[in-house]
Amino acid sequence: MVEKLLHLCAGRSDGRMHVLHGISGSGKTAIALELVYRLSRTGPRRVWWVDARHAATFVAGMRVVARHTGLDEDEVGEAAADALWERLNASTRPWLLIVDNAEDLTVLDGPGRLAAGTGWLRPHACNDGMVVVATRYGVARWWGGAAVLHPVGPLAPDDAAQVLLDHAGNHAGTVQAAKALGRRLGGLPLALSMAGSYLAEVNTMPEALREAGMPLDFATYHQVLNKHGSSLNPARVIAHAWQMSIELLHQMGFAHAGRLLTVLSAFGEAPIPYTLLLRPAKVSAVLPGLADLDGTTLWRTLRELAALGLVDPLDLSATNGGLPCVRLHPLIRDIARAETTTAVTLIEQALRLDEVRLPPEDPKSWSAWAALTPHALDLLQHAGDGLPQLSVPQRTVCADAAELAARYLQTQGLFAQARSGFKRVLDIRCEVLGPDHVETITTRHNLASILHDLGALHDAEPLRLQVWSSLDRICGTEHHDTLIARHELGRLLHDMGRLDGAEDHLRCVYRARLRTGGQQDSNALAARHELARVLHDRGDLEAARQEYHALLTIRLQQFGEDHPSTATTRHNHACVLHDLGLMQQAHDECRRVLDSRTRLYGFCHPKTLATAHLLATVLQALSRSTEALQLLQQVCDSARQLLGADHPQTRRYTHALAAFTRGRSSKEE
Repeated sequence: MVEKLLHLCAGRSDGRMHVLHGISGSGKTAIALELVYRLSRTGPRRVWWVDARHAATFVAGMRVVARHTGLDEDEVGEAAADALWERLNASTRPWLLIVDNAEDLTVLDGPGRLAAGTGWLRPHACNDGMVVVATRYGVARWWGGAAVLHPVGPLAPDDAAQVLLDHAGNHAGTVQAAKALGRRLGGLPLALSMAGSYLAEVNTMPEALREAGMPLDFATYHQVLNKHGSSLNPARVIAHAWQMSIELLHQMGFAHAGRLLTVLSAFGEAPIPYTLLLRPAKVSAVLPGLADLDGTTLWRTLRELAALGLVDPLDLSATNGGLPCVRLHPLIRDIARAETTTAVTLIEQALRLDEVRLPPEDPKSWSAWAALTPHALDLLQHAGDGLPQLSVPQRTVCADAAELAARYLQTQGLFAQARSGFKRVLDIRCEVLGPDHVETITTRHNLASILHDLGALHDAEPLRLQVWSSLDRICGTEHHDTLIARHELGRLLHDMGRLDGAEDHLRCVYRARLRTGGQQDSNALAARHELARVLHDRGDLEAARQEYHALLTIRLQQFGEDHPSTATTRHNHACVLHDLGLMQQAHDECRRVLDSRTRLYGFCHPKTLATAHLLATVLQALSRSTEALQLLQQVCDSARQLLGADHPQTRRYTHALAAFTRGRSSKEE
């Protein structure tokens, strides 16, 4: 199979997706890894590896790929699928995109359809590019006509024997014995590599330290397997190999190996950031059987688990927040599966870490939340209605972690995923705490916020009113949380065009913030900023400009250039400069904001797209039509992929592009 794929890479690419499909443990990932290794010896090639087990992780990974297609390493390129494939099609450098663990094919759709060639994965026109997907699903109609299906079945006896010999060495027995063991292991590469690694390790041990009955070669390993039954069920075969490997590690002095693997199996099917979830002091304090675990022991045990093929260490990757992670094969996870309470306990400990306690809206927390988000969201499936195995405090931890993860997704512009998270958390809050508990009200507030971001303003309004009314009754009119709710209600009314109502709420909030925090208070400044927006939309442009300028000066002093609040103020300052007809000043401000927001979020983020759209409008006014059209097309493509065609922002950009194109055509005529 590897030779076949290498042959395709050596010539002119066929532009199709190559889908490796087979059961778990059949070696799909191993084929992809070998392909990467062999290609690395043929010359420079960009290689991207994206895990598709979780929607949020997959989208984040594809956005990283898109950024890497930019001309400048420091720039963040477009992550919208259309723009990404335009870059890949035009690439003059060889590239390989591998998508592993594609078990939910709807994840690959994005806003389009995989089978129609409009999803995240598509046919391409690059002569030196290749797309490889690893999955269990090999039905042609699910992949569309652009896919070539490659079934990955068990290895033939000769190949299975070679895998065993490669791992165990020639001292472990004859080729015939290796063939026999290979057949007994069902030709499954995962089981073969585990068995071979086991025998290699045993044969490095001094004879005096080996325990009686420990298999030393292919034949005796085969005999031990037969004692556990003759079933060739893949999971059962691997379970036997797993158990023998754990026993070996225990005999080698790694007493925590089995328990640690069980702990790892409690987490979701995503890379596990062990420096966050397995802090030794935290783990030893809360988990039975790991009371004496320290950092050195943890590190050495993880390395030995990796050496025996029980876990896969992952390179530092932006999709994992740049944190060291390990990954378990799904079959290993199923065999070693721990109680859900283990994951809840460790995530609760992780939430107390300094780098995780930062709000998910703070860029300093993004590295941690990029890695934790899939695991936090995974807890929701164990905390819902009808799942009483978790206590009320444990279900509350699940809701807390998932809500923070949803806030991170919202910050990253992944609004649909965030909305799903908030809805599920709200259901849990209502069931566990009741509809009028402050935590439930906070989640309702967050759900209203994401509906606002999605452009569902009329759906958000009753939630905003309910939250403000509840907090006013429970906490008091000038309580911090009540003022936040009223501030957000004012923002919503502004965006709905109801300026009088917006101004009334925002002015009340501003006066209260001045009384409690003074002029430099961040909440007072936020209310002042929203009042400047009201001035702007009322047409009092000079007054709005003065307010934005004053606020920008303060924001720069407080936060510096690359902070979300500074970027928002500078964006609105550029807007009013445009409306005043000061196009060159507006252009300069737009460039600064676009650079800042691209560094913060990447290009394919709602805030960055809004600034890019404004810049395109300014470029058009400056008679730089070609630049304007190119940028506006990028904005429209990215918005359709990120937000969907029906989002108000997307419709606004699409209408602007249509009007621009019509105007250009009429001038040409």
